[in-house]
Amino acid sequence: MNDQMTAAAFNLADFEATDTAWLEVQSKKDDGPLLFNGLPVRIEVRSPGTKEAMNAQHIIDTATTTRTYAAMRGKVSKETVEGNIAQRASKLIAVTTQIENFPVSPKDLYANPKLGYIIDQVAKFHGDWANF
Repeated sequence: MNDQMTAAAFNLADFEATDTAWLEVQSKKDDGPLLFNGLPVRIEVRSPGTKEAMNAQHIIDTATTTRTYAAMRGKVSKETVEGNIAQRASKLIAVTTQIENFPVSPKDLYANPKLGYIIDQVAKFHGDWANF
């Protein structure tokens, strides 16, 4: 009877990650929040468990596997820095739902290596299930 009571009270959804969470972007000196017009910059990020995030990761994994097999066959990889930036940007664009208080598109943000301090924060935030 105890097992029946436990099973009846169990709800799997209580243990699922949320679909999105907000990242409070820190300044490049990491001395407080990044502000634009006096307001904190925030980015809403999809969890790794969403379909969008899984699709984006699948594309990266497939490209990595393809490059690995090509290298094993002795083919030279034609990777470029620009290609790596574009691949990372593509994933972060897919997992970003909105940017608050920073008038730039996700594409423009993630394709700009000089904004790497923000890009790294988003990537780290997205990779931590505890945020969701």
